[in-house]
Amino acid sequence: MTSTPLWVPLVVAGVGVVATLVAGTVGALITQRWSDRRETVAWERERQRERESWAREDEARTFEHRRQAYVEFYEAVKALARTAYDHCYGFTEEPELKEGWQSDAFAKLTQLQFYADRAVAAAASAAYSAAWSWGQYGVHDAPDDPSFHERQQRFDEAELEMLLLMRQSLSIPEADLALPPPGYSYPGNQGGDEGSDDES
Repeated sequence: MTSTPLWVPLVVAGVGVVATLVAGTVGALITQRWSDRRETVAWERERQRERESWAREDEARTFEHRRQAYVEFYEAVKALARTAYDHCYGFTEEPELKEGWQSDAFAKLTQLQFYADRAVAAAASAAYSAAWSWGQYGVHDAPDDPSFHERQQRFDEAELEMLLLMRQSLSIPEADLALPPPGYSYPGNQGGDEGSDDES
């Protein structure tokens, strides 16, 4: 009967133990690597979600600043035109406009130009210029002066153009694009005059 030397089972057992240890270590390393990769992907996904959320918040803040700048300038330029109208109609006692009568509208225009796109900024500047020149060059208490109506018409057209672009920029929907915006009537509409109802 041949006997197996004692060292053979020991070597076999040792190889088995080493193989088990190596397999366990390699398995743990592979599992850890997959886990790290999953965490990296999840972390990157979370960071991307945060970046998108911040971008949406920034966009919403910018939109709100833009909307506020549009509304404030629109009110200021309407007040500027009202001052010009009152001056030329003689509703003011002083024959000259007060110094700085245009300052508020100009400050609001500057703020609007920071947030507005180019088309709106150009239209707002044109509306401001039309209102300013209406008052600056208008003759006090002379509503029959032909230049009064020319300047009024110039402002009405510039204001309408600005209003349409502002509404478009703010994505304010129009139910019927053939209709004028509130406060206006297009030439040829039944029962309406040209220009704004405020200065007509």
